[in-house]
Amino acid sequence: MPLVQITMLSGRTVEQKRKLAQRITDVMVEEARAQREAVVVTFQEVSKESYASGGVLIADKK
Repeated sequence: MPLVQITMLSGRTVEQKRKLAQRITDVMVEEARAQREAVVVTFQEVSKESYASGGVLIADKK
């Protein structure tokens, strides 16, 4: 069972996540020969206050 975990800032719509899940699953089926029903995609959403890049919180970046 392939498990693809996506960590991203919160704010995407359900439709955006739906499309991402479909396209990621398609790639796993096409490129990794995974069974479509076995592909699991999870979305871990974090706030700008809980995510840092380069030692700086995203909330503090302009």
